[in-house]
Order: sequence, then structure tokens, then C-alpha cells
Amino acid sequence: MVRKPVLLADIDTYLPRVPVISAAETARLLGYPSTGALAKARQTGRLPIEMFQMPGRRGWFAATASVRAWLQEVMTGGSAKDQGGAP
Repeated sequence: MVRKPVLLADIDTYLPRVPVISAAETARLLGYPSTGALAKARQTGRLPIEMFQMPGRRGWFAATASVRAWLQEVMTGGSAKDQGGAP
């Protein structure tokens, strides 16, 4: 089966409609193979977005708007390597 390329206008179709997303969802959207790979990238400063912890919640989170902005940058010709790079 051949996949159609994702158009810039279609990005919101793939993003959750919430302001904050989990590390698991962030890993999926940024193309990391696992949450462990995302954690390693975060620990070594290679994530293209900021992640944060929330009081009363376990784990790390990202702002959906940050993920959207990074995806738009990459899809419009920006380089992931310029941003710290996802795999």
C-alpha cells in the first residue's frame, strides 16, 4: 500500500485536540521508535521541542503547539538537524 504524503493542512488531523500531550504521543509524532528513545534524546539535549513535568502527574509532557510548530517547520523546508533533530 502506498501512503499519500501528509499535506501541511492535514497536520491537525494527526495531532490530538488537547493543549498538552504525553511523552508516548510526543514520541509517535516526532518519529521516535519508543518513549525510551525520546527520553534519551531529551536527556542529551537533542529534542527539537521543550518538554516539561506537571505537578501531580508522572512523566514528561509537551505542548501540542510546539509539536505542531516543529512539524510545520520540517514540512516547509526547515531542517530537523537545525532544530536539534529527531531521528
